[in-house]
Amino acid sequence: MSQVSKQSKEHSLSRRSIIKSLVLSIAMLSSAGVLAQSNTLRFIVPFPAGGAADTLGRVLVEKLKEEMKETIIVENRPGASTRVAAELLKESPPDGKTVLLTILDTTSIAPLIYSNMRYDGAKDFAPISMVCDVIWTLAVRADGPYANMQQFIDAARTKKDQAAVGVSGLGGTGHFLAADFARLSKAPDMIVVPFQGGPAMVTNMLGGQLPAAIDGLGVFVQQHKAGKLRVLAVAADNRMAQLPEVPTFKELGMPSLTIGTSYALYAKSNSPSAKVDEWNRAMRRVLAMPEVKQRLLDIGYGPLEGTSPAEVTAQEGRMRAYWAPIIKATGFKGD
Repeated sequence: MSQVSKQSKEHSLSRRSIIKSLVLSIAMLSSAGVLAQSNTLRFIVPFPAGGAADTLGRVLVEKLKEEMKETIIVENRPGASTRVAAELLKESPPDGKTVLLTILDTTSIAPLIYSNMRYDGAKDFAPISMVCDVIWTLAVRADGPYANMQQFIDAARTKKDQAAVGVSGLGGTGHFLAADFARLSKAPDMIVVPFQGGPAMVTNMLGGQLPAAIDGLGVFVQQHKAGKLRVLAVAADNRMAQLPEVPTFKELGMPSLTIGTSYALYAKSNSPSAKVDEWNRAMRRVLAMPEVKQRLLDIGYGPLEGTSPAEVTAQEGRMRAYWAPIIKATGFKGD
């Protein structure tokens, strides 16, 4: 090949490379422009995909998309008993495009046990609305040796290998309800075993590695109905419509075990009030839909009508007042 031909080919390759780079740059700039103008909203769920909380989020988002006429993406961010997701909300832009669906533990209980939290619920979050109630329950394997609560308590008092109760992470309502249950059961050897979410905990129960677990009804209700798990009691004033055959802890002589927790929706603080109001109105409309109410019941939650932001703040205060002495009695520190 002549020197001239070689130079001509190299020049051609160089020109094609430049053109290709320009095309890619234009595409990237165009994509960035589209993203900047996008109405895509982020709906953060602080629990793993496939669990009851994930199902809850997706049921709501399906209807919220229609009400708000915008694209909404569910983003699962489990970890650190909901604190990972809370920190993500804090770091998001204050534009109202990112919201967090989380249990009130995130803003009510976490401040009571962690001294080095990276977020302050009162300062960093803008409450939008209450969403639904979580009904806490204790469950065992259906084919195991415990047909009722007394049988499990008797075993927990006398057999150390049976004195274990699983929870979805330490430092939340389930953890402290389990600790209070152990106290009331007079089973001093009972230990609390943490898992990262309900699905992993249920897997261990079904596999025989875990004797019992405490979590929201939504974690156990389908397995209970399928005859794989047995819910022994619910922490509520009255029996649940989903499982009318299951007694309350109150009926079983533990009247203090009636408190649950709730899910609420939050935006980043200083988000535009118009956007927060839009989320609130849309959520209220969605929660009022009969099909949504029934779906929430089916997956084990207590449907609510939606509330004002002020009512979210008030419920946070009630949660802190209830759990503060119980947490203090356990001596648990999250740090």
